[in-house]
Amino acid sequence: MIRIGFYGSDADIDLWRAALKTRLPSFEIARLLDDVGQQCDVALVWAPPPGALSDCANLRGIIMQGQGVDHMMRDETVPRSVPLVRLVDPDMSNALSHWAILCALDFWRDADHYRTAQADRRWDPRPQRPATGGQVGILGTGAIGSVIARRFAALGFSVRGFARSERHIEGVEMFAGGDQLAAFADGLDIVVSVLPLTPDTTGIINADFLARMSAGAFVINGGRGPQIVDDDLLAALDSGHIGGAALDVFAVEPLPQDHRYWTHPSVRVWPHVAAQTNTDTAADQVAAAIISMMDGQVPANMVDWSRGY
Repeated sequence: MIRIGFYGSDADIDLWRAALKTRLPSFEIARLLDDVGQQCDVALVWAPPPGALSDCANLRGIIMQGQGVDHMMRDETVPRSVPLVRLVDPDMSNALSHWAILCALDFWRDADHYRTAQADRRWDPRPQRPATGGQVGILGTGAIGSVIARRFAALGFSVRGFARSERHIEGVEMFAGGDQLAAFADGLDIVVSVLPLTPDTTGIINADFLARMSAGAFVINGGRGPQIVDDDLLAALDSGHIGGAALDVFAVEPLPQDHRYWTHPSVRVWPHVAAQTNTDTAADQVAAAIISMMDGQVPANMVDWSRGY
């Protein structure tokens, strides 16, 4: 019998049990911090507390319930000798691309202005921004970012992509490595971050990056909160150089009640919901990873511990 140690919400454990029932041979799933869970072969987790995996003597692999793996990277007690798998689910790519496009078009078509005008019963048209040619930059062009880049291009935007190493996406101008970051940022009207969190991406959207964007530009972050230097973004918003931001992720979550993002008129706060895991569409990948781990094989979408993604 396969033993799965689970860490997540009470509702989610039942969803995963049902989704995996027809995809795995005999298995049991128990909460990771229970005695049974500590005997697990595979851990299926999201943001477990530090040390939660250190006593799992039978552990053959770890599967994340989402794309991000920064929680694992920060916990030095997690055994680096076992495979770590991140979730790469097409439904998640679709959901995050929908959210990024929603936020971008809401800004591009001045929807905030018209909502306020309606509330005030003012007939107050503004000049329309160009329907084609606006400069959109996608920070992170992996499984999710490449989908987002192509969809913005299909809408008529001029799209740039930024990645750690060189890659090709048709219809997208690509930039790679830190020495090309400034050129990537120059003149952007909208930036969308879906980067993983690593030492290289921490603070990547800072005062210098924001200053290179076009006046009145818009920032969208669906990657990880620490990629934005909050004080720098707030200063750029206060000065008017940055026209607004839609933020789904934050350095501290939930966002503290006294944080200025809550009340800033140019910021839209989303509670880390841009792309939620769908157990129905993700279960095939999770089951395949579990079977590979139990057979001693290399699972798909395995994280490189040394790179952090």
